[in-house]
Amino acid sequence: MLTKLDNELAIERQKLNALLEITNSINKNYQVSELLNQFENVMRYYIGVSRLAFINNRNNWKCILVFGIQGDCSGFDKTKMLSIKKSTLLKEVNIKEFKDFDLILPVFHKGIPLSYILIGGIKETEMTSFISDHVGFIKTISNVVSVAIETKTLAKKLLKKKLKEKDMKLAVLMQKLLLPSNLPSNQFIDISATYLAKEMVSGDYYDFIPINKNEYVFCIADVSGKGISAALLMSNFQATLRANIKYNHNNLTITELVKELNASVLSSAKGEKFITFFIGYYKESNRTLKYINAGHNCPIMVHKNTVTELKTGCIALGIFEELPSIQVGKLIIEPNTVFACYTDGMVEVENEENIQFQNERLTKAVKENSYLNMKEMNNALFETINEYRGSKPYPDDTAVLSLRII
Repeated sequence: MLTKLDNELAIERQKLNALLEITNSINKNYQVSELLNQFENVMRYYIGVSRLAFINNRNNWKCILVFGIQGDCSGFDKTKMLSIKKSTLLKEVNIKEFKDFDLILPVFHKGIPLSYILIGGIKETEMTSFISDHVGFIKTISNVVSVAIETKTLAKKLLKKKLKEKDMKLAVLMQKLLLPSNLPSNQFIDISATYLAKEMVSGDYYDFIPINKNEYVFCIADVSGKGISAALLMSNFQATLRANIKYNHNNLTITELVKELNASVLSSAKGEKFITFFIGYYKESNRTLKYINAGHNCPIMVHKNTVTELKTGCIALGIFEELPSIQVGKLIIEPNTVFACYTDGMVEVENEENIQFQNERLTKAVKENSYLNMKEMNNALFETINEYRGSKPYPDDTAVLSLRII
């Protein structure tokens, strides 16, 4: 029994390493052909897939990778393929060009179809275990590669057209894919977020990542600088963060996760940029919050009339190879506690006399409006800031992620 568990753990670690290798290749700006070669190796040698086709929407749904069959899997019925919205056994659909395959996996991101993965050579007796053991991982790694392909396509367009506004709108669309579109509001938690970019794209980022019904992670981050370079660094940061949380949360402590993220930022930015970052890990069963503040603006925690700033942590990520020290904040969260996590655009905005809004005014506004639901509270915060700044513009990208733990 122990040997079986050891083998399963070894396989999961192999999958994580494969995913991180591809993420690292994206960070290093590998060509699409090199990414597809890595993807093929993972499918062949880590998963044991003998037949595969990778159909991507980059050039009107072309097959960009195929192995194990004769031909190139071209000329298929796109309408039939696009009607498939979930993992499906191909014997249940009639697409004759896909006769060499057993399973089709659609890859969607925020409701947008990015790719379709066709898998073949699976024994009928092994289909159930294959789906259970591997399909989730294959869809995740396909999603990472697909988004990277889309990003590279976007970058070429931006370069060719010299960052004209038409192309920048594509960048905005891609960046919005990084941000969660559906934040929960139920009997356990109420979350809302508001985001404003100083330019059309930015380096601000927030996220809410459920681990299971009992645990979740929430975070906010800010890349130094603005524009496309900051946005690209943040997209790589998000990929590394989500890969580790999804596939390695049982093996990584929150401290080890922050060390991993620091190494990733340093590798990607080469010391030219850094990221301030706050991450909170909450466990519903015992109402415990563990958090690390890596040089970020201190989130504001309000319970009844008590206000607490979440300061404990370390310096910003991407400055040193080894973080000098990391402290973990630990709290028991009382019912009806409110958190406001924000980036510096919220407090650096100035009024007509060039006086910044600053943390004290934001803390006061959060406390006064903490009785509202989180969407209403965020609206109230921005109304307060807009009234304060008058005609002065926002000086930086601005984001706020607010949540109430009920």
